[in-house]
Amino acid sequence: MRREVSLEEISDGRLYGPNDMVKADCQDCTGCWDCCLGMGESIVLDPLDVHRLCMNLKKSMEELLSREISLGVMDGNILPYLNMTGKDERCVFLNQEGRCAIHPFRPGICRLFPLGRFYENNSYQYFLQVHE
Repeated sequence: MRREVSLEEISDGRLYGPNDMVKADCQDCTGCWDCCLGMGESIVLDPLDVHRLCMNLKKSMEELLSREISLGVMDGNILPYLNMTGKDERCVFLNQEGRCAIHPFRPGICRLFPLGRFYENNSYQYFLQVHE
């Protein structure tokens, strides 16, 4: 459920706490959708994310589990995450035009981008993804 990369590979190395102010944007997103590729099991969904997906896609949790999401164990907890598909491991919600088919109700972790979370010692800090 965690993505195993070094901080230096994807960020400037600075870590931010919950009260820090960070100027972050998607740097005039060009629609390359690189941020939707190769995420493995790292796009973990919280209960609100699952609720929004169910309501907006008009599907039950069981229906979502048949294609769009899977369950995995992280720190002894069973958590849902978005599925990736194909050899490039693209998000299952990336459409043929390379756009997010669920953008208005996308998961919270996608809304945070380009901020990422760094987990250590049962806590986390944020980092700014600059090489993604």
